Amino acid sequence: MSKNKSIPTYEQLINRAIRRLMLTITLLVSLITLVVVGTQQTLNTTREARDLMSSLNQANIKDVPSFIHWNNTTTRNTKQPAFIRVTTQKATLTTATKTKRTIITSPSSKAFFSKSQTKLVGPLIYVRGFGFFLSYTQKDGANTYHLWVSLGRLFNSLLILIILMALITMAALGLGAWWAHRLAARLSAPTITLLHETKYTSNNPDSDQPTLSVPESPREINDLGRAFNELLVTQNQRLQHERQFISDASHELRTPIAAVRGNLSLIRRRGDAHPEIIPESLNFIDEESLRMQHLIENLLHLSRADRAQLELTDQDLSFLMLELGEHYQPSIDQPVKLAIDPNIHVLGNAEMLQQIIVALLDNAHKYSPHNQPITLSLHQTDQRVELAVTDLGEGIPDDQKQAVFQRFYRVDQSRSQAIEGSGLGLAIVQQLVALNQGTIKVTDNQPQGSIFTVSWMLSTAKD
Repeated sequence: MSKNKSIPTYEQLINRAIRRLMLTITLLVSLITLVVVGTQQTLNTTREARDLMSSLNQANIKDVPSFIHWNNTTTRNTKQPAFIRVTTQKATLTTATKTKRTIITSPSSKAFFSKSQTKLVGPLIYVRGFGFFLSYTQKDGANTYHLWVSLGRLFNSLLILIILMALITMAALGLGAWWAHRLAARLSAPTITLLHETKYTSNNPDSDQPTLSVPESPREINDLGRAFNELLVTQNQRLQHERQFISDASHELRTPIAAVRGNLSLIRRRGDAHPEIIPESLNFIDEESLRMQHLIENLLHLSRADRAQLELTDQDLSFLMLELGEHYQPSIDQPVKLAIDPNIHVLGNAEMLQQIIVALLDNAHKYSPHNQPITLSLHQTDQRVELAVTDLGEGIPDDQKQAVFQRFYRVDQSRSQAIEGSGLGLAIVQQLVALNQGTIKVTDNQPQGSIFTVSWMLSTAKD
């Protein structure tokens, strides 16, 4: 439970992302605005100070009357408080300007010039108790002009701007959080719906699962829902196959067991009075137990094939088929014809390839007339290697060609007891073919019968 709490939700992820985005954008815009406004204000202040210094220089001030005349006739453009000191041969004049008023030898100018000044960068200085100033000095003959322009108004403007930007940032973050909540709720709604339906389908894994209602958007959730529905369909099919397999296996095992127990009961009841029935019953018991043994062996083969993991190596399929064809012929009464091209190789497992060929030959033997041949062929085309077992039996209807590879499936149910076998042979063959990276199909033979063809693409076959 604690682990689930530590995993962020859609809303948390989106909220974090939007907060970061809004904060980054706001800070960048604020920084750019501060730089632009500060630079512009600084340039304006610098230009005003230089204009004022130029005016002082052109006035050629030599005494107090000339300074008063300059003050009365000069139009000042400076909007910042400033301090001026003019040193002539006759006197030193100091003044402070505040909103175009000039006070000669004012108390403020006296206090300003009495403070220590610290030079920082370029014309920027710091005057203790007064703040930051731009300081300019210019000599004109015997006159020296000193000008200090305050940056207090500039800093106040920047401070107000910073406060406004901070308020805007907080408002943007609040708006972003609200918008993120709504966006996350809208985006996560299909996912939550899909999650709830998924939990419902997983309540009983042993029953068929209903497909999910897939939302149309967003596309990723739609694709996820469709993929999950395909998985559910596959799972349902697997469950049905497993149930059918268990039912068929139970039925196939029940029949020989019932026969064995019936004959044992017959021997107990009538063996003493009719000893002639004992050999017949024992033969029947032997046949049914052998049938049950074969069925169990086939089930084990099928189980091993389902879990098998093997390494495929180069196999001379031509040699293997020729050898099997020669060894198999004496065990059946149908003639076996061989049409095998030489030197054809595939990647596979020798033991499993042999088991595939023998199982297909056994199947053809069971369902072919005794006087009709069975053909074992191997050919290679430009695209694939094809192994085929052809018989002239009754054939397989088109609607049952895929079903013959199902477990316990028999084409002619009325002949299931007459023909030896458990109905697992072709299911095992299909599994072994898949493990050897091949495919198997069944087609009609002419004029009658069936052709079982195992194919390997040349990408997995070795010439």
